[in-house]
Amino acid sequence: MGLALFKDRRGGDRKRLTGLLPGRLLVASNNQDLVCRPTDVSAHGLGVLVTSDNKKIAIGTELLLVLPERAIRLEVTWMRPDFGKQDATRYGIVTSDDSCDLEALFASSGCLR
Repeated sequence: MGLALFKDRRGGDRKRLTGLLPGRLLVASNNQDLVCRPTDVSAHGLGVLVTSDNKKIAIGTELLLVLPERAIRLEVTWMRPDFGKQDATRYGIVTSDDSCDLEALFASSGCLR
């Protein structure tokens, strides 16, 4: 039992990642690469860490995870400063496609720890 301050408000468990993505992550509006380190994944969500070298991403920004066989649309739903590094920001990203299982995709690509 932990303090309420540290309780995770996510709906489901997240799996830790190796730090690799199974494809390129692009900002949909300009097709620029988003340089980030993925931290965790669930069936419909992804957590990433972006350093201050990159510009901030607004909540609601549409992203694309580009794979060899298809592209998956994602959206930034939350952001907060990283608790470990003062020059980094954590982002929560979700997919609106219920048929897309991000956790299974990352597992089949060898990106899970």
